[in-house]
Amino acid sequence: MAANVGSMFQYWKRFDLQQLQRELDATATVLANRQDESEQSRKRLIEQSREFKKNTPEDLRKQVAPLLKSFQGEIDALSKRSKEAEAAFLNVYKRLIDVPDPVPALDLGQQLQLKVQRLHDIETENQKLRETLDEYNKEFAEVKNQEVTIKALKEKIREYEQTLKNQAETIALEKEQKLQNDFAEKERKLQETQMSTTSKLEEAEHKVQTLQTALEKTRTELFD
Repeated sequence: MAANVGSMFQYWKRFDLQQLQRELDATATVLANRQDESEQSRKRLIEQSREFKKNTPEDLRKQVAPLLKSFQGEIDALSKRSKEAEAAFLNVYKRLIDVPDPVPALDLGQQLQLKVQRLHDIETENQKLRETLDEYNKEFAEVKNQEVTIKALKEKIREYEQTLKNQAETIALEKEQKLQNDFAEKERKLQETQMSTTSKLEEAEHKVQTLQTALEKTRTELFD
């Protein structure tokens, strides 16, 4: 479309309608003047023919009559062709003389076409930019989703670590409690053993004391 408008603009610019209209106008003026001159010439010729008929003997008129008739026929034919040509010219003249020059409109159309093409190019660039922006937004959304996923994973890891810590503390407390219980049980058993040993020791000491008393008594009886 832009190429067609540009070609038409160049064609009509070279055609130069305004110059053609000026030339047609000048030619129409010349033809109008010639029509007046032709009418005057025709009237003079008619007058001269009448004078010729009056002042020329009849036998001479008869001799030149065929020649005059031939001239008259040729003049009539030329006059007819001239009128037809003038009529055709005037028909073209009337159609073209007031036709507006399309060059300014085509020039404006060409400029508008260039602007439309530029707008189309800008729209194409904007579409590409929008597509690029959409891609960036998608990538950004994916990154945001990844950040959310990473944050959730970190939270789960933290919870898991806390759970492990709590479990470790619980296990440590349970082991400590078990150790304390075992130690208390062993201490109890040791105390029982010590008490039993002490009791046995006291019993043995008592027996030794009894035996020693009996021995001393026996010695005394022997020496008495």
